[in-house]
Amino acid sequence: MKPIAGHPHDAGVPELHPELAQIEGAHLLANAARDRLHECGLCDDEILEWALSYIAMEGSGDVDSFVEWLCAKQRRAS
Repeated sequence: MKPIAGHPHDAGVPELHPELAQIEGAHLLANAARDRLHECGLCDDEILEWALSYIAMEGSGDVDSFVEWLCAKQRRAS
């Protein structure tokens, strides 16, 4: 399943912010997933918000895990 455009709060996911030491990792993850998520209709702000929430909740992960997590959160919300 492909993610749909929208912010984390649109899917009932709290927009959390990771620890200061993890923020750079969230930005790197957002940048790595950017092209893939742009194709799904997400804008840069949405991608970063999702990445920040993902890192805050999961601690770390790769692009595939991030996108799967994002899709799962959106599926639960629909």
